[in-house]
Amino acid sequence: MTQNKYKIGIVYFDTIHIVPHFVGPVKAFFNDPDFEPEIITYQGQHEFLFELLSQHNIPAGLVKQLPTYWHRRIIEKIKNRKIPSPLYLFKKHKNKLLKNYDALIFNDINHEYLYQHRQKSHPKFVLLMHGAGDGEYLIGKQYRDSVSKFDLITTSGQKITDFFKQMELPNTEIAMCGYQKFDLINTEKTKQFFNNNKPVILYNPHFKRELSSWYQHGENILEFFYLNKNFNLIFAPHINLFYKRGFLKPEVIPQKYYNTENILIDLGSKHSVNMDYTLSADVYLGDVSSQIYEFLYRLRPAIFINTHKENWQNDPHYIHWQTGKVINDLSNMESLLTTAYQWHKNYINKQKELMQYTFKTTKKGEASQNIKSAVKKLLTNKNN
Repeated sequence: MTQNKYKIGIVYFDTIHIVPHFVGPVKAFFNDPDFEPEIITYQGQHEFLFELLSQHNIPAGLVKQLPTYWHRRIIEKIKNRKIPSPLYLFKKHKNKLLKNYDALIFNDINHEYLYQHRQKSHPKFVLLMHGAGDGEYLIGKQYRDSVSKFDLITTSGQKITDFFKQMELPNTEIAMCGYQKFDLINTEKTKQFFNNNKPVILYNPHFKRELSSWYQHGENILEFFYLNKNFNLIFAPHINLFYKRGFLKPEVIPQKYYNTENILIDLGSKHSVNMDYTLSADVYLGDVSSQIYEFLYRLRPAIFINTHKENWQNDPHYIHWQTGKVINDLSNMESLLTTAYQWHKNYINKQKELMQYTFKTTKKGEASQNIKSAVKKLLTNKNN
């Protein structure tokens, strides 16, 4: 007698930076006859999602686009919201989501409403971690209470696994699977974004005001490169800085910086989320974005701006600052960039050590397979 397939719903109600974190596992589920995966998302064009699916021979028919309430469409159009509110999508479709799937996979902690309506632990809730940063949110009580409602959390390596173990989540399984985003990326290929051979600096600030260097230093950084043509700058912040509701509008950036041949400004294209910039840059400049770990896939110089005068040396949330120079202002920027590959030698061992702690070593495609296996184990145990 053939076992019924496990129906898996991958919830995608976010911006494109999430997409490379779930397409690999979707491919693994799709190629396993025991699973029937679907990508559950909002109504939209989804060009990047469909492009990645096509590249990996995953049928576009796996994408299920859910409409929101008609009155919410009007409100969101008036307010110029690019993505419908996940809360109202969950409210409108909760019965279908909770009854039709054996497991729902989330890339973020936007599961609370559905959890309140879940009956007898069905469907199983899985958190597929995106990013591999050191954020303070990983230890906070509110975050702990939220993640404790997942049946399974998959992690990129020992570091995040240790964070969750510190939380003591008695009803949640933790599976160290590897960094599934690496399964999709040609990590040996770099792209050329400038018509010269000058050093390329990637400035990648966080979006939250209390963590970001942008609000205090951002325009000064753009001005520095505007005046210093010996360097190229890619300004590619976390996509939420100029996308998420309540944050900034692109108009705050003076037009002259867009018209400078040595400055590339990208506020949210696929290149800002698919590692094109992190693989191609020569030097990283930022604060606390988890993209530092994607940059360090190839070991190179990193500079961190301590905008908020953090006492960071023994703080686990700033452990990545041990992989490069930490500065309080921009006064020594030109010298640091000019000598980057000299002082970088002092940080190579620490970079190697932290990368090994952050990412479980896996072969191409293996992390996604590990995630699939962890979900299968969860569902199999449920039925025994």
